[in-house]
Amino acid sequence: MDAQEYSPRYVQINELYIDTVVIDETEFITLWCFTVLDDEYKFVYLGCDFCQFNQILIAAGEKGKEIALHMAELLDQPYESPTLIPVKEKFGEYLELSGHDIIVYEPLALEDDLEALDDENEDLPLEQLFGGKSNKTRQKYIIYQLDKLYPSKVYEPEKQTSEDLTECFEDDSLELAQLYYDYLNAVENGYNDTEARQVAGLERELFFRMARKASELWK
Repeated sequence: MDAQEYSPRYVQINELYIDTVVIDETEFITLWCFTVLDDEYKFVYLGCDFCQFNQILIAAGEKGKEIALHMAELLDQPYESPTLIPVKEKFGEYLELSGHDIIVYEPLALEDDLEALDDENEDLPLEQLFGGKSNKTRQKYIIYQLDKLYPSKVYEPEKQTSEDLTECFEDDSLELAQLYYDYLNAVENGYNDTEARQVAGLERELFFRMARKASELWK
């Protein structure tokens, strides 16, 4: 039987708090961080390459420059693999990234793969399989790969006087309008129509039409 083709599920996040940077012998970096998913702060693993991580450091401003200098000193001499850089512990605060649209995707069909790994490695803690922290509750790990990073609010809605806007629906219409601008933002940054709708959470045609109409009320 042919293997089912994997189709990435894109997710947009707008807040990222990096706790630890993990460097190994590969060309990729793993970030242990917190972000907001489904209106809750959750711990996630975020994979990226060195070029993408450099973008994150630049976007993070002065704190990013400080960490970049520290990493340059570290990589300029022999280091163990993997090497952990405890950002929160060493610099006193998380490396915070906000004001950007951070597009990530799940690199694997994790639920199926984690179940298979559990069957094959019953005596090996899950965190050791991924090089992560101990998790005594055995909750599933959230693993993402960074796809794109760009400044948010390329499209900034401004309120337009309209008799169609009522106080009761004003907040909802603005939120819908912002989703449509997120869609336009994603298209502007290279996603096709289907991917851009997914990024903005507008996969259903009805929601997409409602968001587009709401955007016409906020220009």
